[in-house]
Amino acid sequence: MDSVKKDIEVALLAFISNDKVLLNRRADADSEMWEFIGGGVEDGETPQDAIQREILEEVGYPVSQKKDRLQFMGGLSFEDHRIVAKVHFFTAKFPGFEYFSDSDETFVKDLKLFNLDDALKLTLLPITRELIEKQYIR
Repeated sequence: MDSVKKDIEVALLAFISNDKVLLNRRADADSEMWEFIGGGVEDGETPQDAIQREILEEVGYPVSQKKDRLQFMGGLSFEDHRIVAKVHFFTAKFPGFEYFSDSDETFVKDLKLFNLDDALKLTLLPITRELIEKQYIR
């Protein structure tokens, strides 16, 4: 029997520093898996509002369009055996680890900067891999 796929809408952000990208090691994965920071877009929320809320919730940082050069890089549709996702992808200038704090979902010790080639050698969340491979960052 086929299971019903879950429809989701997410906003994700790559903090960029000197040709490196910030990834988060997922605390809830069965094995080491890396991803961009972000989360679901709530009803009535724009993707930019969602990413700003998610970054504040997950790492305690108030990312802004002006100060951090928050930029929308594009969207894509992603589908696997579990989900059908509408993905909104943003980049911003990395402010430094000292501006981040732990939350229930994200720990600063689990954040690391990688160059893109090294990032592709990691076990990545499939959406994260697709965004890097389709060169949304380069």
